[in-house]
This record gives sequence, structure tokens and C-alpha cells, in this order.
Amino acid sequence: MSLSAVKGGVQKGQGSVSMVERTEQFVLAQLTRLRKSWKGEGACPPLVIGVQGPQGAGKSYLTNLLPAHLAERHSLRLATMSLDDFYLPHSQLSQLASSRPGNPLLQGRGPAGTHDLPLLRGCLEGLREINSGGAKVVQLPTYDKSLVSGQGDRTEKTVPVQGPIDVVIFEGWMNGFASLSQSELEERYASAEVDQAGGKPSTFRSYTLETLSEINRSLKEYEENAWRHIDCFVQIQPLQLDYVWTWRLQQEHHMKSQNGGIGMTDEEVRAFIQRYMPSYELFQFGIDKQTAPWSGKGLRYIVDIGRNIVDVEDF
Repeated sequence: MSLSAVKGGVQKGQGSVSMVERTEQFVLAQLTRLRKSWKGEGACPPLVIGVQGPQGAGKSYLTNLLPAHLAERHSLRLATMSLDDFYLPHSQLSQLASSRPGNPLLQGRGPAGTHDLPLLRGCLEGLREINSGGAKVVQLPTYDKSLVSGQGDRTEKTVPVQGPIDVVIFEGWMNGFASLSQSELEERYASAEVDQAGGKPSTFRSYTLETLSEINRSLKEYEENAWRHIDCFVQIQPLQLDYVWTWRLQQEHHMKSQNGGIGMTDEEVRAFIQRYMPSYELFQFGIDKQTAPWSGKGLRYIVDIGRNIVDVEDF
């Protein structure tokens, strides 16, 4: 169901609400729904919100501001986690790249297969049980993208989360992406001479079918180990997918301006983003699968290249 369009964000007093305020309302409604439907013994587990958007779309901005709104206005206790913090350590990513020399998509962090799924699953399961009694603590990992000349690495620092918790905000660039059947993947590959939206060659056609099939197989494990813990969903979707090239460069420039210039060159950023684009093109529509645990409990913002909201949808 499409809601009224919101152009350029929306200020108070103009008859509408900002992205943060609209998401705040959505989260409160979903938390109320979860608590009313809880039939288990003991305290209700926290509401787990999946947040997805391509690099630079504004998901981190949203998830950085949202906790304060929910905590200060509604006295809720929150935990925030990012899929990016669950990338394999650099040493393991190097081993993965060496073991898959024929798969350019696995030559660094990025697509399905480059995350520490056992660690991610353990943290999500721990957060699910954090309200079940006792002083339970879940240690969330951290990842520094500026390390190893911008290739990134896990740090020794962890973020302790102690219960009870009301809401968990789980953001990630590929959260909710769903694998395709092998026949569906082969059909998409065979028919995708050009991208339907912009008339440009589909990024994934520059890779072999076996390369994409390996990512597709790995993605199935994310559905089974991580996405099943998500209760509801917020997506930031660009009008055009190729905005991500501009947005990711902006991100890298900002990071380097804050850390003394440590990070990737523009050419390295473009090569880096190339590893992500096939997943956006092939798998992001899995967010709309009717079998997803958040089906019917989703909120989508459509944004232009300036990150202005042009439409809002429920899904």
C-alpha cells in the first residue's frame, strides 16, 4: 500500500514526518503487535528490526538516530548491530580468496560467503534469549573498514549488550536478500543482456554463471541462520540502483576526511562496489517474498540520488 509521497524529507509543522519519526511510529506499532501476540513463557523477546539499503543510502544515518528517539521518548532499551561487523577477519578473507581464485566476487569482503555466519547466528540467538532471565550479556563484534589499506579487519573491541532489551536494530546492505532456484538464476542470466531500468548491461553478466551460483548457494545459509530471526523490516530503496556508485564514493571520502586519509582510492572503491552489484541486481527482491518472516510487516522508503524521500510503501 503506497502512502502519501514525502519529498525532501519533511519538517515538523509541514503536515508530515521525517524518516526517523515515521520509522519510530512503525517500530512502536510492531513492538505492540509482538507483545500482544507473545504466548511463550517468561518475558517477551526483543523485537528484531531488519534494515536494508545500499551503501550510502542513509541506513546508518537512520539507525544512528532512531535509538535516541525510542529511548528518550518511550523509555525503550535498544541494541544496534550491523552486518558489516560480522565480516570474516582479514586473514580468513585472504584464505577464502586464495581458495576461490576463480571467483572474483570472493576476493575481499562483500557478498554472501564473506561473513562469519556462526558468530552472527550466535549473536542473534543470544539477543533472542536475552530477556529470559538472569544478567545475560551478548558480545557484539566490531569491524574497522579503514584497516589494511581500506580492505578492513575485525577489531579486538566488542560491544556488550545486557538484557533486558526491547528492540534490536539489525542493519546491513544485503539484509533480507534471498537466493534463487538454480533454474531461476539460469533464466535471469540468459535473459539479462541489458538492465531493464537504465538500458545498461547488467553487472552480473560480466561474471560466469558458476561464480554467481556460488554466491547464490551461500545466500541460502543467511536465510536459514540469520534472516529467520527478523520480525519486521525497513528498507531504503533508490530510484535507480546505480546511485550506489556515487554514494559509496561519498562514504569513502568522508571516512578518509575523518581519519587522516586512510582508505581506498576512487579506483579501488569502484572495483570494490563491482563485487556488490550482482547481489543487488539478482537477490534484493527476495525482501518481498511472501514466505519471509517479516511479510506484511515491512516499511519501504524510495529515495532519489540526494536521499530525498519520494515515496513510502508498506509491504
